[in-house]
This record gives sequence, structure tokens and C-alpha cells, in this order.
Amino acid sequence: MKRTLLVLAIIAFSGLTFGQHWITQGLGWSTTSRGVMNVFATSSTVAWAGGYDGSGGSAACQDVAVTTDGGTTWTPHVISGASGLSVSMITAIDENTAWAAMYKVSGSNLQGVYKTTDGGATWARQGTSSMYTASASFPDCLYFFDANNGCAIGDPISGKFEIYTTGDGGTTWTVVDPTTLPAITTGEAGWTVDCGASGSNIWFGTNKGHVYRSADKGLTWTAAAIPNMTGKNTWPAFKDANNGFCMKFYSTTDTLGLLAGSTDGGVTYTAATYGGSLYNNQLTFVAGTASTWVSSGVDATNQPNRVGLAYSFDDGANFNAVDPDLQGTQVTCETSFNDSVMYAGSFSTGTTDGIFVCHVPVVAAVANFTSNTQAVAKGGQIIYTNTSTGIATSPCTYLWTFQGGTPATSSSKNPPVVTYNTSGTFNVTLKVSNAFGSVNSLVKTGYVYVGGVGVDEISESGIKVYPNPVKDILNVETGSNIQMIQIFNVAGQLVINKQLDSKTASVNTSSLKAGIYMLKVTTENATIERKVVVQ
Repeated sequence: MKRTLLVLAIIAFSGLTFGQHWITQGLGWSTTSRGVMNVFATSSTVAWAGGYDGSGGSAACQDVAVTTDGGTTWTPHVISGASGLSVSMITAIDENTAWAAMYKVSGSNLQGVYKTTDGGATWARQGTSSMYTASASFPDCLYFFDANNGCAIGDPISGKFEIYTTGDGGTTWTVVDPTTLPAITTGEAGWTVDCGASGSNIWFGTNKGHVYRSADKGLTWTAAAIPNMTGKNTWPAFKDANNGFCMKFYSTTDTLGLLAGSTDGGVTYTAATYGGSLYNNQLTFVAGTASTWVSSGVDATNQPNRVGLAYSFDDGANFNAVDPDLQGTQVTCETSFNDSVMYAGSFSTGTTDGIFVCHVPVVAAVANFTSNTQAVAKGGQIIYTNTSTGIATSPCTYLWTFQGGTPATSSSKNPPVVTYNTSGTFNVTLKVSNAFGSVNSLVKTGYVYVGGVGVDEISESGIKVYPNPVKDILNVETGSNIQMIQIFNVAGQLVINKQLDSKTASVNTSSLKAGIYMLKVTTENATIERKVVVQ
């Protein structure tokens, strides 16, 4: 079934550069009002793009394009022998060999699977003349697991989906016995591009709340009903053979933002909750990462707050990371080869734009910092160094908060020297965000100790503790006999316990990790506690 991409607020980009991570690229298509139906990456340098007619009419579109340099340049092609047909989905194995599922708009050419082995210069229809020729036939999705094995998925005919498999690169196709397929719901159909694969597994969604799954490259199939999505459009997306999601994708008439998860390869699903705003056009896993997902949004009229790209860096728990450079851009599709090579398709009224290319790691921001010391006397200064990760791209923001310090805040990546004029123990906070909308905060509680009478010596209530900070040997002197010295870490665990009967003591701290500790000195007259810093 044709997937109508509603691009109601038309935006032309005219060669704009988005920040330092997304760059617009010209696909070279000669017809105006073209959009990108899907992009398929086969390596870090090779990707194919399939087009669609975005004029609002029903014109056929045979436009495809291929890049062999990671999206820097694209070579346009028109699928030969397919006049009157439009691209449903394109898939490929390298820069030379690609397949396109084509559906009929007009004319006498046969819809079905078309293949190129010369980089898109020439194409030929594959399979028999009866493939996808029934009156209700409509090829929706196409995927090749390798150079030989592929699966083509079409809308139902006679009450069952029309599915074919091939084991010879598409030269011959075998229809999957419809009697082995699950029965459909009345009016059920698939959608163009609405499929995903991992290993020998392939999944496709329907317009009636189901996701079909095959674990043997399309030979046999089961169907799962998705919680809370009865009668709704489903979009399966998996990161491996077992773990993935089903998203309720675009519709103006039903609930937005529904998500369900599966841990058994799509046999069963459980309704999932998440933070933030999931965009409802496509959902894909960023290949090569542990837990990064990206969703796209396309319709600024019906989904004005879900247009652009939104990321989850925590395996779907949150979609709070909205890409600031593509926010408001109507993104029709997205794909990745890894976290450093990503593509996002869009729509343009011109003939030069239509795709964005990203060549920097799409990663989460993680706040962290170090300092030259954690203990100073009153009036002392501390130098802080930002060691955060995932913030190498622009735009990035930083917000430091220095409790008890001057300045109290800073928005620099590495802040100015901070002066502490008040005795006490103080927190330091760093909040960072990166170009992909990821925000992370770190609070180091009690990180700074400011001594009242000097950093090297604390003399109070008849007790002297020095040096502080300490590296190897901590000295304790009192006016009465010391009975016990104990040192506790920040978790309250006893790490040193020393009993004695003397007015002076030396404690070896060389076995302790750097940080702040609590010293407890028990004398014959009192118990005294002091904070010490181990370097």
C-alpha cells in the first residue's frame, strides 16, 4: 500500500549547512517536488536513495541515487524500463548491485522487483510475469539478506499477503504458500518501506495493529497483535534478532506516541513507556551502537511538535534528545551504517536538495570533570578541567555551578579559576548538552573542602591534623591520649582502624584512593571528627 508522506508545509533548503554535523546534499534529480522515500547504506561510503513524487498528485517516480563517498556526492539515475511505476523501497548490497520494489501508477509496465548490477545505469525486472500482477497486488517492501537471498512483501490478494522469496539474487522468485500465512483482518494491508531485518529475521507492519515476523528469511511467517494498537499503523524496528520495538507510526486520526517492546524477536510485545517525545514517521536503531535509536517526523501541520529527528541514547527509555539542527525540518526517513555515518531524507521543492548527511558520532553527552585539587585554604583557588564525552560537535552548551565559589557559575567549556573565600564543604555541578540534543548533568557532592586556618594544618579543640590534603602519612596530635583513630570513606565504610595510647599518631593512607574521607579521633576526653582529603 502506498505510504503517502504528508509534507504540508513545504521547505526548500538551498544548500544550507546545519551546524557541523548535518550537511545538505544534492541528489541531482531533474524533476521538482521530489522527496526521499528511503535510504539504504551498505558500507561507510556507499548508500542508495529512492525517491517519491511530492507534488501532491499521483505522478510516477523512478528516481534513485547512489553515493560512493559517504554522501559527499550523489549520482542520480532513473530506473530504466519502469515508466509509469514508482519506487516503493530500495535495497542494495554494494555500489553496483541494488534492487527496487516498484508499484504501478499508470501505463503498461509491470510492477514488481527491478535490479541493477551496473550502479544504477540500467535496470531489469526480475521474476516471472505473474509476480505482483493481480488486480490487488501492490509491492510494499523489499530486503536482501545477502547477494542471493531476498524477500519481497506485498499487499494481500485473496485474503493473504503476497510474499515472495529468492535464493539466486532475484532471477527467480517463489511465492510463499498463502495457506501457511496468518489470516488478515478485513482491510489489512502493508505500507511502503515498513519493514526491518536482522540476521535471518525480517518483520513488517500493517495498518491493522499487527507485525508479521519470519525467522527464516521470509519462508514462514507468524503475526503478533500489538498492545494498544488495534486498527493502527505499526512500524517494527529491531536492533538484533531478539530486541526491538513496534511504534504506532503516522496518522492524523489516532493516538500518537504509542510504543511496544519485544525481547523474543517479535513473537510477543509489551506496551512500553518512555520519556520525551517519540517522532512518528520512522524509528530505526543506530547500527553499531549499544542503545541508540532515532525517530523522524514529517508532518508540521498535524504533528507540529514532532518534526525533525529525536534520539534515544538509553535504549528507548527516553526520547528527550531532539536534534536542534534538524528540528522543524520535515524528515521523511533516516538510516545509518554506524553512529558516524547517518542519512536523513527530506522533501524539497527544488532539484538540488533532499538528503542530509552526518559524519560525526551520534552519541550521548556524558558530563565529567577533574580539578587540580579538592582542598584549599580560605582564599584558595581551584582549576577545573572538562573531561565530558559526547560533546565534540557543535553546538554544545555547558553550565558549571560552584557552590561557595567565585564565580558561582560559568558557561565556558573550561571555566575560569574559581576562588573560595568561605570555609566549608561544597558541591560542584556540570551540565552539558551536545549537538544531538543529549543533555547530562553531574553533581559531585562535597567535592571541595575549604579549610578555615590553612590547607596544611587544621588546629581546633586541641587537635592538630596535618598535612591535609595528605598523600602517604597523616599526622594527628592532641593534648590528651588518643585511644582510637578511624577513617571512613564517603559511603560510610570503615577503611582504617587504629588503636593506640599516645598523644601523637601517624596513619599510613597510601592504600586509600584519592578523595574525601572522614577522620574520627577518640581521645580519653572527647571524640572529634574532621574531613581529610587524600590525593
